Amino acid sequence: MGSADPSAIRVPVGLDADQWASRKAPRRVLLVVHNVTSAGRLLDVLPLFHDDFRVQLLVTSTGSSAFQGGIRELFTELGLPVLPWEQALSTPVDLAISASFGGELHALKGKLCVLSHGVGYTKKLAKPRAASR
Repeated sequence: MGSADPSAIRVPVGLDADQWASRKAPRRVLLVVHNVTSAGRLLDVLPLFHDDFRVQLLVTSTGSSAFQGGIRELFTELGLPVLPWEQALSTPVDLAISASFGGELHALKGKLCVLSHGVGYTKKLAKPRAASR
């Protein structure tokens, strides 16, 4: 994911991020958001990393939920870099944390941890079919 993609962020990750970053964090943790509900669960783990300058927190959204409203604004307000999904897929991370099985989590470059987030956590989503409604 380079500068050819206008939505890709350049700092703290990107092809030339090292020349612009004021410090280099030895570890990257990616919060993978499915929707605002699952984002709430990920907010619970933020204090674990808050004061650790060895960790660079990043956020992305899989785009696989019909309920995308407010995700980018939520994490931008917290001051966390929000990566487009395609850039997140090409960015190596030490740990990816999700509170949902939605999206192509298997394509992430790093270890994955999926947290529970309520009663529907273990449900399997059926493919929508008009005849089954």
